[in-house]
Amino acid sequence: MLLESSGKKKRKRADSNIRIDTESMEQRVDGVDYISQLPEDIIHKILGLLRCNKDAARTSILSKRWRDIWASFSSLVFDQRKFLRQLRGLKSSVEVQTRIEENAEMFENYVDRTLQRCVEQNNRIVQKFVLHVTYCNSQLTTSIDRWIDMALRKHIKELDLHVPSHMHKCYSLPQSVFAARMITSLRVNGCKLGPCNNLNLSNLQKVCLAKLSVKEQMIEKMVHACPLLEDFRLVYATRLKVLKVSNLPKLKRVDLHACAELNEVNLQAPSLETFWYVAGRRQCKIDLSTCNTLESLTLEDATLKDESFQNHLSCFPVLEKLVLSKCDALENITISSYQLKTLILRECKQLKEADIDTPNLLSLEYKGERVMPFTSLNPSSLKEAKLCFKPSKQGEPRFHNEDKHAPWFASLEKFLTKFDYSRGLKLVVRCDKNIVIYENPKKIFLPHVYDLKLDVVKSSVTLEDLLDDILRTCRPATLSSFSTSKSSLCKLVRKKLMTTEKDPGCCTYNSTGNKCWRHFLDKVETEDLVNGKSKSEWIAWLKSYKAKFKVNCFRLSWKPRDRVIEGQTNV
Repeated sequence: MLLESSGKKKRKRADSNIRIDTESMEQRVDGVDYISQLPEDIIHKILGLLRCNKDAARTSILSKRWRDIWASFSSLVFDQRKFLRQLRGLKSSVEVQTRIEENAEMFENYVDRTLQRCVEQNNRIVQKFVLHVTYCNSQLTTSIDRWIDMALRKHIKELDLHVPSHMHKCYSLPQSVFAARMITSLRVNGCKLGPCNNLNLSNLQKVCLAKLSVKEQMIEKMVHACPLLEDFRLVYATRLKVLKVSNLPKLKRVDLHACAELNEVNLQAPSLETFWYVAGRRQCKIDLSTCNTLESLTLEDATLKDESFQNHLSCFPVLEKLVLSKCDALENITISSYQLKTLILRECKQLKEADIDTPNLLSLEYKGERVMPFTSLNPSSLKEAKLCFKPSKQGEPRFHNEDKHAPWFASLEKFLTKFDYSRGLKLVVRCDKNIVIYENPKKIFLPHVYDLKLDVVKSSVTLEDLLDDILRTCRPATLSSFSTSKSSLCKLVRKKLMTTEKDPGCCTYNSTGNKCWRHFLDKVETEDLVNGKSKSEWIAWLKSYKAKFKVNCFRLSWKPRDRVIEGQTNV
């Protein structure tokens, strides 16, 4: 007993010492303002990653140093679309044209004043310059040249320029842009690229060229002038027939979207991690054989054949994400990989079978007609899945109760039962505006409808968060739950729906478009699945399983958006 009591005293003393040390440590930590000690270039990087100026301005409350840096830092964003919103509702073409010209002048004066003030503030740092023009005449073209020159004099790091091309008239990008060695990110949409003789873009890391005409020689010059290039994207580029890229050791991402005349791609990029290809009008020969570090591959190509796909796949031993979208020529493919974690098969119309051997796959997504090319897959390792089946014919009956359809539904139900629901996975079944949530299902029964959306939701998503997401994004007409007698799912659904206030006090400072689902929910009724007289086929299907499961169904009606706006105005 003495030994035991002395041991307890020692442990108490030790615990008290630990508490004292912990408290003193917390005091020491609290006395240090680590966030103010960040290097200025890191703070600039953080501010540049924020989506809007308002968010960046809010960081000024962190400390005096952050406030001083924010005051001298900015992203200049000029969007002409905001000046043209008031044109909605005008019917006369003459009136519309007059108002457009007036607004164009207002926009020009606004940009001039803002840029002039910025240039006069010598200590002000401009990280990003964004210019989005929707209406461009000869006078505005001259102004755009001047604005870009003023922005470059502030040594901007990011330039984002969107100027529409009208008929055969295109705004020509000034040569000064290609000599701006401080730029790290360049996005150009709709402009005409000149000869580019004096390229000096030694710090450029990201390039996106969209809706413009570009030739092979221009791309070659740019590639050779940008040794630090990491991200290269071409979107709706015309006249480009051949793309060859090499000697870019830092290149990690290449996107090629609908470049109409492109017929050959050869990438020699030893560090490439992401390749996203959307085919143009022509069949394109793609060589990625040296890109052994590729981790993410997205292909959208209606001409891609089985053999060509298999040849591509064999070159990527560390591939983690594979997306096949609208690859209508694929019929029977094999996907075998120990590294693959995400697989997406989307609207590949002729795909009949995919032999899938991916033991470490975590996420599966399928969208298409009532074919299941993934039946060979063992889904026990999956943490989430999205399956969307569309009717193969318009006007098909909603419910199919004939025996000839039963095998397909039985096969789908069998596949869904293979998921490991013991890890906390949830199954959500959606059909039009009807939604059912299954919690820990041991046996799954599906409604015999072909416009089914099935979500196997990962365990990290709580039931409450799942319900919030469903009510926010879907606004269902009926919300039902299949659960066991021990489950709390039914109580949670009832509590969330039935305890909602008529005029919720949340979202006070949000605009109508950003208000949560509670403001739009009008009425909730419990469906009587025993004595109810509803003639709905959906309700009849729920009733058929009332004896096997704990089934609950709620009917929901929602307020139209204008009623919510009207209620907000009255308040």
